[in-house]
Amino acid sequence: MGQEAEALSPFGVITKGPTIDDLPPEARQFLEQRGTLRHYREGEAVQRHLVMPDHASWVQAGRIKSMVVHPDGSEQHGGWVMPSELFGVYNMLLQCPSRTTLVVVTERATLVHFSRSLLLEMMAAMPEVTVGIAIGLGRRIQQLHDVIDISGPRSLADQLRVVLVWLVKNHGIPARDGSIELWVSQHDIAAGVGASRQRVHLELQNLRDLGEVDLAYRKIIIRPKFFQHLEPLADPRPRP
Repeated sequence: MGQEAEALSPFGVITKGPTIDDLPPEARQFLEQRGTLRHYREGEAVQRHLVMPDHASWVQAGRIKSMVVHPDGSEQHGGWVMPSELFGVYNMLLQCPSRTTLVVVTERATLVHFSRSLLLEMMAAMPEVTVGIAIGLGRRIQQLHDVIDISGPRSLADQLRVVLVWLVKNHGIPARDGSIELWVSQHDIAAGVGASRQRVHLELQNLRDLGEVDLAYRKIIIRPKFFQHLEPLADPRPRP
C-alpha cells in the first residue's frame, strides 16, 4: 500500500481541504518551529468519529483515508488526506466533534500538530492565514457536497459511475492513451456507494465486459470508453 501512495505524489493529485500552500510562507515556518511533530504507522487512527480534537494537523508525508460516518453508524469512503493538507481545523475552531475517522494507509505518516491557541495566535499575527483557511474550507465543503450527491437515489450501477467520476476528478492519474488510473480498492469503492464489496465487484465486472474499465490489485483503470457516456462538460479528465 505504501508504494501505491508514493506513486500518487508526482502526479499532482488534487487536494480538496485547506493546505499549507494556502497560507503565507511565514505560516509554514511558524508551524514547523512551534507545532508538535509526530510519526504514525499504517492502520493508526489520527482522528476519530465523535471525538473532540484538541489539535489540528498538517500532513507532511504519507496518505490518510477519510471515512465519513453517518448517523446510522454506516461508513462511506470520503477520499484521502494528502501531503500538504491541513485537517481538523474546522472542528478545532468550532470546538465540535469530528464526523469522520481518519486512518493512515501508508507504511508511515508524518504530521505536525498544532493547538487552537497556536492557530489563533498565528491568525492574529498573519491575517492572510485566515483567508487561506477560509478558501481551503470552502473546497472541503464542496467535496462533502459531492459525497452527499453520491449517496442520492440512484441505482447501484449509476452510483458506481458517479463515485468513479468523483475519484477520477479528485485522485485520478492520467495516462497518455486517455485512460485514468485509480489507486483504490474495491472495498473503498463499496464504502463509497454503501453497498457490499460483492455487489460492487459484479458491477465492475459488467463495466470491464463493456470495455470501460480494467481491474487490477487495488487499482482500477478507467478506459476512454467510460467517458463516452458522460456529458462533455461533465468529463472529469484533465485537459492538456
